[in-house]
Amino acid sequence: MFILSSCGSYEYISDKLSTPIVLKCPEYLVPAEAAKILKFRDGAGYDLVDVNYEVTIKNVQLGCISNIDQETKSGSMEVDVTLTFSANLGPANPDNKIQFDYFISVVSPEQKILDQKTIPLVIEFPNNKSSVRFFSKPVDVTLKITTEKRVSYYRIFVGLRLTKDEVRYNRKKL
Repeated sequence: MFILSSCGSYEYISDKLSTPIVLKCPEYLVPAEAAKILKFRDGAGYDLVDVNYEVTIKNVQLGCISNIDQETKSGSMEVDVTLTFSANLGPANPDNKIQFDYFISVVSPEQKILDQKTIPLVIEFPNNKSSVRFFSKPVDVTLKITTEKRVSYYRIFVGLRLTKDEVRYNRKKL
C-alpha cells in the first residue's frame, strides 16, 4: 500500500514561501512652520479682526501595502496618506468658505524631493458653525523598494502650502 504523506509538508512550505513580505510604513514629518496657517484678509494688518481663517494639521495617518518579490527583495509600497485638519473662520471671512493647499513630499536621506503632490481643498462651513474638524481624502504615494532603497530610505513630509510671509509669521510665533 502506498501512502502519500508529503502533501501536508508541501502545503506548509508553499504557504511559507508565498507569505507576503510586510514592511513598516515610512517615517513622516510635519514641519512646525507648515503645520498651521492663519490667513488674513488681503491688504489688511495682522489684527484678530483681520483674520479670514485658521487651519491646523492635527494628525497624519499612513496606510501601507507592500508588494515585494521574495527572491529579489524589491518591489513597491503603496502609501495612503490621510490628514486630519481643524479649521476656524475668522471675523474677516466673507462667505463661510475657505480654500487652501497642502503638500505631500517624498524625500531622500539627502533631503532631495523625489515626489511631491499639492492638493487643493475647499471647505464650506454650515451657517451655524465657525469651527470644524475634517479628514482629507487619502492621497496615494508609491515608493520603489530595492535592496539599496529600503523603506527607511524614504521620508514623507506633509504640510500646508504657505507664502514666504506666512512662513515668516509662523516662525515668529514658534
